[in-house]
Amino acid sequence: VAKPFYMGVFEVTQKQWELVMGSWPGSGPSSSYGRGGTYPAYYVSYNDIRGSSSGARWPASSAVDASSFLGKLRARTGLDFDLPTEAQWEYACRAGTATTYYWGDSMDGAYAWYYNNSGSKTHPVGTRLPNAWGLYDMGGNVWEWCRDWYGTLAYGTDPVGSASGSYRVDRGGSWNSSADLCASSYRDNSDPSYRHFNYGFRLVRVLSD
Repeated sequence: VAKPFYMGVFEVTQKQWELVMGSWPGSGPSSSYGRGGTYPAYYVSYNDIRGSSSGARWPASSAVDASSFLGKLRARTGLDFDLPTEAQWEYACRAGTATTYYWGDSMDGAYAWYYNNSGSKTHPVGTRLPNAWGLYDMGGNVWEWCRDWYGTLAYGTDPVGSASGSYRVDRGGSWNSSADLCASSYRDNSDPSYRHFNYGFRLVRVLSD
């Protein structure tokens, strides 16, 4: 990962979604799975975040739909926020480690909300221990959408994944995931239109091209 970037310390919260979008796509968060300003946003799809038109063209283009979360956030801030690429996500998650998890080789519930300790719901962001770079909930709480199409793991400098595909990458596991799905290397994928009670995201901003 050669290009320096900022990564969101926390997953995007429900309050942040509401401030940018004003409303929720579909039903929105529920009290059954955790609702409140500091809880992570969920029931949001890749298409809700980046858009299904211009936003679907990555990696050919970094454009997003004007009506999407990122389209509105970019318009309000003048900054090119985006979802992380899969390479950026894992680089930030590991924070210099090569162990199964960013804290070691065995699950430790002090770092992650997962199936065994979550009580079957999300929790406010930042309530578990962070990784070595101060990033919270990189394992557990909600799955995090990444920008890339799912395919063979990309290699090289600043890889951007497959040129096309049917599913987008999501990483990190969630509150209803077993321990192995929260591992730093675990890869999953979903249809970009998919919304679920354990799918959220965090933001990046690349500092130079």
